[in-house]
Amino acid sequence: MEDVCERYRSELSALIDGQLDLKLQTDMQSHITGCEECARELNTLKSLEEFLQQNIASEGLVVPELWCLMQSELPSLCDLVHDDLSAFIDNELPPPAHEGVDKHLKECLPCIAAFKELNKTSKLIARSLELSASIKVDLWPAVKARLNEDCALIQNELSAYADQEVEILRHRTITSHLVDCAECKNRFQSISSVGEFLRDSYKPDLPDNFDLWPDVRRQLQVVPITLKAVQPAKENPVKAKPKNRRLYLASAAAVVVLMVASAGMFLNISKHKVVPLSSEAYLIDSAMSQPTEIAEAVVYDPQ
Repeated sequence: MEDVCERYRSELSALIDGQLDLKLQTDMQSHITGCEECARELNTLKSLEEFLQQNIASEGLVVPELWCLMQSELPSLCDLVHDDLSAFIDNELPPPAHEGVDKHLKECLPCIAAFKELNKTSKLIARSLELSASIKVDLWPAVKARLNEDCALIQNELSAYADQEVEILRHRTITSHLVDCAECKNRFQSISSVGEFLRDSYKPDLPDNFDLWPDVRRQLQVVPITLKAVQPAKENPVKAKPKNRRLYLASAAAVVVLMVASAGMFLNISKHKVVPLSSEAYLIDSAMSQPTEIAEAVVYDPQ
């Protein structure tokens, strides 16, 4: 009941002003008829509203026209168009704003004159900035200098690159950079040589009679299967016990065969000859063989 009263009391002001829908207004009036506290609260609000109306009317206060006051402070449409003329000439306005400025220019002579003057000035500036045909601009030195700045970033990632710990797109970027940059390529070769030296130094020497099967066999455990005795039914006996027993034995035999086959495959791996491959060749080959959805552009020095 208290929740209903609290909810209705929050709507008492709207009830007095007639801002509620018909259903809620009917429900509130029915509730107020049977609730003394809500009725007392409604009467208090009505008395307060009547007091305020009497005092405002007695003082003769005049409500100001807020829109007229705001309109005098707002910038005019011509001022807004003048601010957008530069973007209008460069086609940088969104379609609705561009259409509005174009429509205003067809109707306002002062704005048309300002637009023509600004357009003329823009053409003069563009003409003065044009280079003559005798002047040739070569951007490659600046581009090459900018590319050389990336060497420091790439050299910091060479260790992760050698360990295959960078993303595919970044992997391809570093690979392309190593093809063109001799300094980074030498740094990567030194890192790769250190890794290959450590791998060769800590490579274990396995004897010719190395065999893991005895240890694997000792770890294997045969778990006996105990079948639960099933009482034969008095009527319609089902001969499922022999079948279940054969199924369990076949499953156990299959598990043992799979374990023996896995151990045999593991032992045969050491007999195959491994072809040595440098880290650089492996990384470049893996980077170029993996597909990607983003095409990459590589700039080469024409010299």
